[in-house]
Amino acid sequence: MTYQHRSIEPHLRELARAFPAILVTGPRQTGKTSLLTAVGAVVADQSVTALSFDTPQQVDRFRRDPELFFQEHPGVLFLDEVQHAPDVFPWLKREIDRTGKAFRFFLSGSQHFHLMRGVTESLAGRVAVLDLWPFADRELDTGDLRPLVTALEQPERLLELQRVDYPCPPDRVLRAMLRGGYPPVCLDQAPATAWFESYRRTFVQRDIRDLSQVADLGRFDRFVTLCAGRSGTVVNKSEIANSLGIDNKTVDHWLSLLESSYQVVSLPAYHQNTTSRLTKRPKLLFADSGLGLHLQAIREPDTLRNAPHFGRLFEAFVLMEIRKLFGHAALPWNGHHWSTPRGAECDLVLPVGERLIPIEVKFAANVGLDDARGIDAMRRIHGERVGTGIVVSLSPRLERIAERVINLPVGMLLGG
Repeated sequence: MTYQHRSIEPHLRELARAFPAILVTGPRQTGKTSLLTAVGAVVADQSVTALSFDTPQQVDRFRRDPELFFQEHPGVLFLDEVQHAPDVFPWLKREIDRTGKAFRFFLSGSQHFHLMRGVTESLAGRVAVLDLWPFADRELDTGDLRPLVTALEQPERLLELQRVDYPCPPDRVLRAMLRGGYPPVCLDQAPATAWFESYRRTFVQRDIRDLSQVADLGRFDRFVTLCAGRSGTVVNKSEIANSLGIDNKTVDHWLSLLESSYQVVSLPAYHQNTTSRLTKRPKLLFADSGLGLHLQAIREPDTLRNAPHFGRLFEAFVLMEIRKLFGHAALPWNGHHWSTPRGAECDLVLPVGERLIPIEVKFAANVGLDDARGIDAMRRIHGERVGTGIVVSLSPRLERIAERVINLPVGMLLGG
């Protein structure tokens, strides 16, 4: 199987010169093993020993004699799914302190809370941590994501980029949403429907059992599907609880499981330094649009386009594409949403220093001042802290549509 290079690779190589260990986290099946095997061969200038703690046999082998385990693997070592052996972290610290600053370990895992607890307790300051999400659509066409990400944080710089049109027909967007970014599907290595269904069953029946004792897996499966259908909405725990016949505490617990396993992203509300009444609940984003649409039995472009909640699904897709661009450019993510009880909202807010960059998402080929109403509403409340805003749309032209609002073609985000 041909390896598809990832945009995060040069940043991994750079970090390997500064840290003795690198941890890459993210959902299952995003290509963490392939990525670290490929990068490791460059960093170590030789093949890297890769061992997975995904099997009880390998975990037991480590636990029988940890000191011998590391003596038998003196070079650069790649330990996969390290959350299954949390007691490895103190030994990693000991080994790093023994060998000094030389690069020693690649680590990977797919359960965030378990991993970060081990890192903060044993490896703080010794390990660089990066996220690997499913492919961002733009990654399939270009390797360098940083110029675009930097321009998102400084919108006036967008106009300095190449002044060409970025056409992206609606059908191209719909197919990108249905495909998602998991490598086997987006690289045409497996049939989408069969792969997504296998992933769903593995996630519910195996991964969730590893993370937590969920007694009613059938109801949890319906919960995952319900969350997929609410991607792009502000979380309403009471409504979710009533739909499934569970309590709010269970909703909180199950949402934390989805977040811990990187299946959903919680976009917090921005409400700092204002006395106005603002919505403070987070917005839910399903991490992979392809999997989320499969769970809703949406598998064809026409079905997707005619879905009554299509606008929210498109918004969530674009926001996750932006989230992935930040992650794969190895840049920190601090995205929020903003809304008021009266209905004014901005789909995404990027705090950059003292400024706030508001971003709206519109599935429209013609955009104007009406599409920037949320940006104007935010500026009325937060004043000059609100910088130049961005409207992401199907309009192919990168241009200014108001004095402090720039249209960003979705084709530019998608590499189209």
